[in-house]
Amino acid sequence: MTFLQPLILAALPLIGLPIIIHLINQRRFQTMQWAAMMFLVSAKALSRGYSRLRHWLIMMLRMLAVAAILLAASRPLSRGWLALAGGGRADTSIVILDRSPSMQQQDPTAEDSNSKLDTGRRQLIQSLATLATGRLVILTDPEQKPLEVESPAALADLAAPVASPTDVPLLLQSAYDYVRENSIGSTEIWLCSDQRHNDWNPESGEWSGMREAFAKLPQQVRFQLLS
Repeated sequence: MTFLQPLILAALPLIGLPIIIHLINQRRFQTMQWAAMMFLVSAKALSRGYSRLRHWLIMMLRMLAVAAILLAASRPLSRGWLALAGGGRADTSIVILDRSPSMQQQDPTAEDSNSKLDTGRRQLIQSLATLATGRLVILTDPEQKPLEVESPAALADLAAPVASPTDVPLLLQSAYDYVRENSIGSTEIWLCSDQRHNDWNPESGEWSGMREAFAKLPQQVRFQLLS
């Protein structure tokens, strides 16, 4: 397990704060012998053990509460089966849209006249709305900053088509930079593309380096391809 804010773990000794408070409170009171009350000692002897156990349990719960607050603030991340058991909704979804000329093609056999880009955006809106992701970021141009939008419906008015090929490896590099620089949690990267060779450039040596870079990130990153 890794942490996005590991420096907060330096405050873990604060778990002992309830014990310190307990010891300080004990020193505030002094025991004095009072003959008139001595008979109560034997009467309370039976319940003293249960009372002490209750106090220790309360103290342990307080210590666990402090530890839980510190661990939550440090933003723990997990991989593998533990991550799968922890839930499926990603903290952030990054959408990469292919806006190349080939995405403007229409299927002549289809009932509607929507292009590939229009169909892809519509399906993305439906999928992301169903998944209810926490943060939504749009990447359409590697020369522009990633655009954070409030809802998937904003996709309908974004990403006009362009007349040049889409550099998919460079857009993925921009997505990697965004994840690394913003210290976000679990992430899903959605690629909407018709997978044309000149857009993806599969022979490029960038792919192997990018694969290793994403694998070294502390947070879990999943990839979804909408082809």
